[in-house]
Amino acid sequence: MTNVPAAQYLRVSTERQQYSLDFQSARIAHYAQENGFEICQTYCDEAKSGLEIRRRQGLSQLIQDVVGAKQCYKAVLVYDVSRWGRFQDPDEAAHYEFLCKAAGVQVHYCAEHFSNDGNLASLILKTLKRVMAAEYSRELSEKVFAGESRVARDGFRTGGQPGYGFRRVLVSTNKTPKGELGFGERKSLSNERVKLVHGPATEIRWVREIYRMLIFENRSIQGIADELNKLEVPFLDGRQWKRTGVMGILTNPKYKGTLVYNRRKSRLKSRVKPNAETEWIVVPDAFEAIIDSATFELAQKVLRNRSYNLSDEQVLDVLRSILRDKGELSLKRIRGVPNTLSKDGYSRRFGSLLRAYDLAGYDSPLKATILHRTEIRKVRRELMEKLVGLFPGEVSIQTRGTVRRDCLHLKDGTRVAVRACRSRENKYKGCTWILQVPRNEKRLISLLVCLNANNKAIDFIYVLPPIANRCAVAFSLGHSWLKKGVRLEQLSSFCDAVRKISHQGTRPIGGERRPTGQISEDARAAMSEALRLRWNEKKKLAR
Repeated sequence: MTNVPAAQYLRVSTERQQYSLDFQSARIAHYAQENGFEICQTYCDEAKSGLEIRRRQGLSQLIQDVVGAKQCYKAVLVYDVSRWGRFQDPDEAAHYEFLCKAAGVQVHYCAEHFSNDGNLASLILKTLKRVMAAEYSRELSEKVFAGESRVARDGFRTGGQPGYGFRRVLVSTNKTPKGELGFGERKSLSNERVKLVHGPATEIRWVREIYRMLIFENRSIQGIADELNKLEVPFLDGRQWKRTGVMGILTNPKYKGTLVYNRRKSRLKSRVKPNAETEWIVVPDAFEAIIDSATFELAQKVLRNRSYNLSDEQVLDVLRSILRDKGELSLKRIRGVPNTLSKDGYSRRFGSLLRAYDLAGYDSPLKATILHRTEIRKVRRELMEKLVGLFPGEVSIQTRGTVRRDCLHLKDGTRVAVRACRSRENKYKGCTWILQVPRNEKRLISLLVCLNANNKAIDFIYVLPPIANRCAVAFSLGHSWLKKGVRLEQLSSFCDAVRKISHQGTRPIGGERRPTGQISEDARAAMSEALRLRWNEKKKLAR
């Protein structure tokens, strides 16, 4: 009789379970021999928690193969229910098993005392086992938290890197130092402890200098980071200083010798959430401080009084005072004034800088320009969505992050930049259009959208080769660029026009420089005469 092909799934949660995989594999092999299975494939997750599937590549690959009908086996053999997973929601474990069953692949638990054959008794026991597996992780999490809380109350480090200015020292049970721990090193015995000590003297000096620059020079956080990089002061591992690194030094109580534990909570692979201050475990004088408590509290007061910590009404009051003194509001007027924000800061708080001006009682003349640009963006977006609707599955909108603009993406991989050009009346050329080419779109085929006189609707559309011009260009209907492209009379011919431009292999247009050989003789003579006169003038001054 031919054995049924089967796959085995193995999992261990930590690296210390070095014999667990062999034990699971032996038990599964015994089960397969007794029940007529032949193991033809193995999926394994080493040192992976069973709380979630996100980092378990073995189980993820198994589910993908089964759902995609790429497997050659008819069953999956697992040691027990807990190896399948300790999901906190038992329905999640049932869901993954159901996906296998729906594809004709039965899951067998080799070390359980029930047969996974779907009868009432096995269903009850299997559900109970799933709940027990999840409860085991919950109980273990509570025990670990209780143990770490006790260690923290004794003034010892519970985990994580020491940070700039500190180092970790391994301490024995009688608090005798045993040696410094390097980056990535851990203690080997469970009864050993880790304590923070001062790092190199240069790091101690620069920590105190950071507090001095904040308190006495009133520098910004980014300004302190820039100054440290200018002085070539290395951060951890030789990296450059960033705003987050400076802020961590200025706000962490460990620099005044206070150990704080349980500021954030993330148990059983849940999202990190801040805890209320009443739940914090605070241990003053847990180790030697780098700065005194008075200096630390003074730094916190300075940070609280910074503009980004002010309320919305306080920020608007500053704008109102500038408006009373200057008579207008602009970036030039508010830049450098105490307690004002950056342009992005006002946008984050109020939605836009103009909205902040309105709330402060100022009607900016730039409002019409901003609304005008908003209308142009709206026309551009509507055109892109219309093209996606005309070519379903062939054309899509590719989002390229917060810095780069969205573009159209064809099925064959071609990307097309949509450029909406506002119209402007020229005294000599008549109607012209303004084109601005972002630096990161110079290699994309261009869909040139020229708007009508009031810039609220499309006048005509061209598909052009990539445009490499570095500055804004005003062009008319007779411009040479338009002759190198394809005019779209109907949107239905968009894909054909893009393929035509793409197959031509045309080099980017725009940005060309005139070769030196094309300079006329008269211009060359004039340049030589100017250089000769400048040289004679220098000789006279030298005498």
